[in-house]
Amino acid sequence: MISLRWNITGSLVVVLLQLGYTAYTARAVDAHAYGAYAVTLTVVPFFGYFANAGLSACVLRSAHLTLPFVRAARRLGMVSGVVCFLLVEAVAPVFGSFFHMPDLTLMTRLLACVFLVQPSANVTVTAMRRAGAAPMAVLTETLGQTVGVATGAALLVCGWNPFGLALAQPVAAAVALAVGTAWTARRTLPDGPRVRARDLLAPSGFMTSHSLGQFVTNNIPLWASGRLLGAGAAGSYSRAFFFTGMLLTFLYQGINWAVTPLLAERRAEGLTGRDVRRTLCAASAVAFVGFGITAGIGPVVLRLLLGPGWESAVALVPVLSAGAAMTLLCYCGGLIDQVRSAPRALLGTLSATVVATAAGVAGAASARSLLLVAVAAAAGQLVGHVVQLAAWHRSGLMPAGAALRMHGVHLAVGAALGGAAALGAADRSPAVALGHGLFAMVPVVLGCMLLRRRIPAFTVAVATGLLGSRGPRTCRLPSSAATDPSDRC
Repeated sequence: MISLRWNITGSLVVVLLQLGYTAYTARAVDAHAYGAYAVTLTVVPFFGYFANAGLSACVLRSAHLTLPFVRAARRLGMVSGVVCFLLVEAVAPVFGSFFHMPDLTLMTRLLACVFLVQPSANVTVTAMRRAGAAPMAVLTETLGQTVGVATGAALLVCGWNPFGLALAQPVAAAVALAVGTAWTARRTLPDGPRVRARDLLAPSGFMTSHSLGQFVTNNIPLWASGRLLGAGAAGSYSRAFFFTGMLLTFLYQGINWAVTPLLAERRAEGLTGRDVRRTLCAASAVAFVGFGITAGIGPVVLRLLLGPGWESAVALVPVLSAGAAMTLLCYCGGLIDQVRSAPRALLGTLSATVVATAAGVAGAASARSLLLVAVAAAAGQLVGHVVQLAAWHRSGLMPAGAALRMHGVHLAVGAALGGAAALGAADRSPAVALGHGLFAMVPVVLGCMLLRRRIPAFTVAVATGLLGSRGPRTCRLPSSAATDPSDRC
């Protein structure tokens, strides 16, 4: 659980660093120039799925981490990165002409330099996490982000505006790769059989395809909003989606980096239902409680950030918070299916999510309702998680009834916190509403503390050592598959 604390702390520091950098660049770079950079950020990451080739996921969920395995992954990442770099350099003028933005060509070519170092950096830092050196991995990434942001800001100050923006990510990846390589050279990884690059292509290729499917699913609502409802609707949706999506990324990365190595180790001994229950319990609590609070207090925070004129975006926050909660559950369920090597389960979940999201968004867009588009996106993720629960129930890993009872308790806590915050903030100015909303949650928090032994997440946290407890370990949500009180969640 030390890994979980370090990963969450590191993610929080990086998020705050990025928010500060965004606030600075918003004032240092004019809107037109920043628009070219924003478009670049939607083009280059698409190629990044192929450059990274799913190698980080392969390393993170490897049952036994060996030196030949890490070396083969780094070599493959280097080759795929160079190929994608050359491809983007060649097609960059096409993007500039298509969007009629002269700065876009150079911006894209500069940002593409990240492919020369990021795939190898990702593999190296992931290997650090898989080897149990989460604190060093967090420090490495945080140092890279700090140096990258400082470099980008310094270039802007020196007058290389706006192109200094595009070099922050390549510099951050280069620093992380240098520090990670130095750590790897001093760390003695166990030797093992020779691993060829083509041995990694099949699993990494599958993970790349799966990530692309998730990318498409998450962007269907935005694309439909822009195409069918207009640029204004797409702008409102993207503002609200970025707000909830930033929290989603922060929470998911913390869970992924901490839980996946533990599950991979357990897989070597035989992944059990207890491992699945504890992982899902943690994800359930984080999703429903975290985004329950976001649904209640998030509209006030977004009003403060965006100012007047964005009422349609603010209205989407509660619905998108519900969708983010279901997305987090789907993603964490995908981690379980990845570790237990269940590609059919992953494809089944992804297929159900894509079909449900596309059908729901099409119906909502035809009704000319942006709010219904957000509802359809949340419903699509809900369908995907239901498919996951059904698969686990059939395989005997997790009884569906126990999972639903667990979700019900965490949903009740999150709804109570969010509802109290919304009632406290109602009919007040944004600055005053924020304070009232936070204060209104205090009675609910006190009530949860009194009833904490009835909350599944608390009992699992005590059982795994994340929290201390003076009393006996008990849990009020029995499961027929449990063998001791701490396993019943």
